Amino acid sequence: MRKLKAAVVGLTVGSSHTANYVESDYVGEVAICDTNKVKLDEVGDKHNIARRYTDYDRMLAEEKPDIVSVTVPNFLHLPFTVKALEAGAHVLCEKPMARNSAEAEEMLRTAKRCGKKLMINFNQRFQKEVMALKHVIDNGGLGDIYFVRTVWQRRRGVPWWYPLEGGLTTCGGGALIDLGVHVLDRAMWLCGFPTPDWVLGNTFSKLSHVEAAARGIKNFEVEDMAVAMIRMKNGAMLELEASWAGNRENEVVMTRLYGTHGGAVIETVIKPERETYHKLFLEEDGELRDFDVNDFDIAPGNVRYAFLDAVVNDTDVPCTPEQGLQINKILDAVYKSAATGAPVKL
Repeated sequence: MRKLKAAVVGLTVGSSHTANYVESDYVGEVAICDTNKVKLDEVGDKHNIARRYTDYDRMLAEEKPDIVSVTVPNFLHLPFTVKALEAGAHVLCEKPMARNSAEAEEMLRTAKRCGKKLMINFNQRFQKEVMALKHVIDNGGLGDIYFVRTVWQRRRGVPWWYPLEGGLTTCGGGALIDLGVHVLDRAMWLCGFPTPDWVLGNTFSKLSHVEAAARGIKNFEVEDMAVAMIRMKNGAMLELEASWAGNRENEVVMTRLYGTHGGAVIETVIKPERETYHKLFLEEDGELRDFDVNDFDIAPGNVRYAFLDAVVNDTDVPCTPEQGLQINKILDAVYKSAATGAPVKL
């Protein structure tokens, strides 16, 4: 089997992509690209990579990669993905798929036109507890899921390394599109991606603007918190919460599900000390009993290896661009509802 030629653009986030490609038996050569020469050399030296570029177009032209990881700021997801697809590469694009659904739709159209695979880097699906819970759900363990609450809330955790100056242009938003996208995707995936009907949401920037000013950020225009209720066409409700900063006790990532035969919660407290609580509440002999999600012998996955498997074996990617587009449509609706003060029909 001919080994793949891989390329990674954007090494602040893409260093983990680079490491996985270097380690994979499917990959032969790896090229890396970043406009930050210090970062480029740091990652290149760490993984003994000779092919280093500061110009993305030049890397595509000279290397002609089979696969490209696009791990640049959100405003570059569309143009960099399109260039890679049109250059003949399959693409793994970091989350969110794009700043908005219009850009995501163009990425999807391009992938179809070029006949190339496009996958979105929704890595939380591949956590052991999430995969184990998905196994239980797919085998009917929870029955019909009718309510979900999914949360990523930080006490204080604005990513000041992020391009926050003019963040609406560079990123498309704040905490919602940065953190909320992860827990929204994993909740939607666990539920089988039900079709959304309407969204009611709001965004806030109550705590971070003072620190932004102190850091010299004059145009901090994105939210540090967002909340939304999403009604599905099957009648189920999904509650979404995301924050970079909140007056709360800790940082927590949590998804809770209620079904007709059982319920579940997967919760990780990240700070101040890492703690996990992954439980199933299932009917057994007419009673509701507690089980540990991790008692199911499901191994964790890896989003990059899953992408490589799909390319090598010519199978469908597990995190599809259609799913990425649906997530972007929901995020768009939350922002629109926040701006108008009214529910948004999808």
